[in-house]
Amino acid sequence: MSPISAGERIARARTAQIAWTSISMRERTHALARLRKQIAADREQLVDVIVSDTGKPALDALGGDVLVTLEIMRYYERHAQRMLASRRIPSGPLFFPRCRFSEHFEPHGTALIFGPANYPLQLCLVPAVTALYAGNAVILKVSEKTPSVARLIQEAANKAALPADLLQVVCADPEEAGQLVDARPDFVFFTGSSANGRAVAARAAALGIPTLLELGGSDAALVFADCDLERTIEGILYGAFCNAGQVCVGVKRLILEQPLFEKFVEALVHRTAELRVGAGHDGDLGMLTSDSARSSLNAQVQDALSCGARLETAGSPAKGMPIILSNVPSHARLLQEEVFGPVLCIQTFASEQEGIELANASPYALGSSVWTRDLDRGRHVAQSLNAGVCAINDVIRNIANPHAAFGGNASSGYGRYHGAHGLRAFSRIKTVMENRSSKKHEINWFPLTRKKYDGLNSLIELLHRPRGLLSALRRAMRIITFAGLLGSSAVQAQAAHLILQVKLPAGAHGRVAYLLFNSPRGFPQDKAKAVMHGFSDPVGQDSVKTIDVGDLPPGRYAASVYLDENDNGKLDSGLLGIPKEPVGASNNPRRRMGPPHFEDCTFNMSTSPSSLPIQLVRP
Repeated sequence: MSPISAGERIARARTAQIAWTSISMRERTHALARLRKQIAADREQLVDVIVSDTGKPALDALGGDVLVTLEIMRYYERHAQRMLASRRIPSGPLFFPRCRFSEHFEPHGTALIFGPANYPLQLCLVPAVTALYAGNAVILKVSEKTPSVARLIQEAANKAALPADLLQVVCADPEEAGQLVDARPDFVFFTGSSANGRAVAARAAALGIPTLLELGGSDAALVFADCDLERTIEGILYGAFCNAGQVCVGVKRLILEQPLFEKFVEALVHRTAELRVGAGHDGDLGMLTSDSARSSLNAQVQDALSCGARLETAGSPAKGMPIILSNVPSHARLLQEEVFGPVLCIQTFASEQEGIELANASPYALGSSVWTRDLDRGRHVAQSLNAGVCAINDVIRNIANPHAAFGGNASSGYGRYHGAHGLRAFSRIKTVMENRSSKKHEINWFPLTRKKYDGLNSLIELLHRPRGLLSALRRAMRIITFAGLLGSSAVQAQAAHLILQVKLPAGAHGRVAYLLFNSPRGFPQDKAKAVMHGFSDPVGQDSVKTIDVGDLPPGRYAASVYLDENDNGKLDSGLLGIPKEPVGASNNPRRRMGPPHFEDCTFNMSTSPSSLPIQLVRP
């Protein structure tokens, strides 16, 4: 047990957090950059203690733990300030004339973070640093199985001169961990087994504490007969047995198209026999260091064999050897429970739909992969899988992209972190409304008259009934009547409202940036000379991104847009100034050498709302 009580830790963290939020984001970034540099300087020592505590290969400790952690830390150094900046959000001139809405991101306060033993640096420090950037203090509960890693994290924080008690590292037993929840932190982030995560979430829910759970998986790899056979075999081999199968997004279920079965399994078994079991620099797989983990895994394998599964390899799970099983029935424990070890179950499918159904049959839905030369089919299948993340013709490393959100569904947890989603997960959103009206009275205020009722009733009919020519005329009369009830300011606010309809290129990702100019000065890229500029939310699966620019005075304007694919807040260009990211402009001018001319892109804002279509094109 720690000499410091759970309640005292929370109290100290709250004091440190108040001071932490009083400094600027630039100062926070400088402090956390010192921590990143300290981690980089201590990397060899960290690798040694990770190998000692976990039994994993040294290269996996350096790459999977140290490198991923450093890269995500550097990503937040570059982007956290912009991602957490206050932003305007649309409202609507009809119901909110002369009003402006904005969102502001505030820290929860003290975040309690539970880290697991399989990647004890990455899965502890990444959420901790994310929470710190968002303005929280952190109590980091490191697995009791990795005490040396816990010690080095705290030493690195001390060497980096982080404020006292801002990051408190605890290597606690389950009893003390439960006391930390009972001490009422403001937010709980848990990475670990589904059973333990549910217990922590229930304990936190009883106290009204919000949680984010990143739990175990039983990831499916859906392999089609047209795959690149050699690449797929190597990918499945790594996905199934990396870190002795102790990877939450490791491949546990191999779902093969039937014509591929015999050839694929024969080659996979052959490659598996060549793997070296051992820790440090002497092994490929690493080792199962926990007796309880080996015992549990052996019981699951024996259950599958008793249900009729076929053992394809000669290894023993009790010794941590890689195991491949085929013909595993759907009710076997290996397919219904969380599996944490070097075991791969093989099933077959005859049709694409059957393969998708088998992949989605698990109660776990964390990661997945699809292997096919047909990328259109790969994208379609990926969208059909329940998993929170999916890779096409790759495995595991997709979660290391610091820009990309990560998290699971169903029994694999809820919530997302990494990227902007991580910062916002560790934040509370405050919405602020500013009313700039000079009116002394709003229509919804007292008295509640029959005239107001009839006007509102007519407006609902206007907005929500099917459209036709005759009904349109009636609705027009009703909106005029309702506008009279609202007052002239509502009509004026409607007069010059601009919406951009930005058509996205295929495979679009990132955020759309827009710049609005009322003169040629600075067009199309100089933000300092633009009358308005900003970024959209991240683009989704839709082909068109709608951006509500807001109200504009009547006049002549030109708009330019670009797709910030790498989320660095600027348009990237080559040596000759040619953009590297998709660009567009109002009026969609014909492509030419150099940027478009202001005169070719102008449009007029007068007394009615405008919806402006813009096509993004790749240079």
